[in-house]
Amino acid sequence: MRTVRRKIIVFIVAFIVVLSACACGLKTTNGSLERGFDVEHNAASAHIEVFVTDQQLKEFILQTEGQYEGIEGECYKGFGEICSGVLPHHLLAGELIARFMKILALQEPEIIVIVGPNHKHVGERVITGLYDWQTPEGIVNTQQDIVSGLLDKGLAARDEEVLGSEHSIGVVVPFLKHYLPDAEIVPLILHRDVSVTEVDKILEAVLSENEGAARKSVVVLGSVDFSHYLPQNEAERRDEETLDAIRYFDYPALYRFGSDHLDSPASLSFVLRTAEKNGVMSFEIVDHTNSGRILQNDAIETTSYFTLVYAE
Repeated sequence: MRTVRRKIIVFIVAFIVVLSACACGLKTTNGSLERGFDVEHNAASAHIEVFVTDQQLKEFILQTEGQYEGIEGECYKGFGEICSGVLPHHLLAGELIARFMKILALQEPEIIVIVGPNHKHVGERVITGLYDWQTPEGIVNTQQDIVSGLLDKGLAARDEEVLGSEHSIGVVVPFLKHYLPDAEIVPLILHRDVSVTEVDKILEAVLSENEGAARKSVVVLGSVDFSHYLPQNEAERRDEETLDAIRYFDYPALYRFGSDHLDSPASLSFVLRTAEKNGVMSFEIVDHTNSGRILQNDAIETTSYFTLVYAE
């Protein structure tokens, strides 16, 4: 009897081991199961991790109520066509994100390239993905042709798991869905040291994939937070230094800066290079604040936020 029991136990253990080995070939990405990442895109493939709840989104939208109404057919404050911009990804600054998207919605761009930091510093240097994005108001579609082109050219790696857990993209997407419900996105997260040369190659590939009869309007958004962990007065001094580097397209200075100035020089470079390629050499500051001001507490360590617009 004991021998039989041992055989049964050995069989069960072996069965579990086989199942575990099979599971190693599968990766779970925000609720979607796939074998590696080599699966065809389909309607069921969407990042479902929630970064912004329905209630939070409604509250931030409500805070912008009445702003920029009745400006149909033109951009806020007389802006021309917006080619690129900067906005935060810290949800504390959700009102700034909502206000920026409300301005951008006046122009109705069809494709939004969202570039942000890879906060966990994991995976390849440049990461993108083909999955769509679930939000409280529905699905935001990923622009399949452009993303596939970047993957085919070896300019980005596909990693749905890392991308889907990155809040520099996930926080922004729900606001985009509300204000630009039909826009498609090209999500990109970059390691901090991705160079300007690499940025140029990616940007050129994005634009070339969008050429032809079906060419769509594209706006590049840098999802970037600025000075971190400093008292408010010190943070404001760092912000002025960062603004000077932005103003003069001083890329070496931007890449020398640490997190006390900004969290993603590479993402900001993407915005600046887009502006340069469009002949736009100046920007407008839509908002500038920090977490200390928002929380009305001067004693805390702060994070700074800018929303910037480059418009032709």
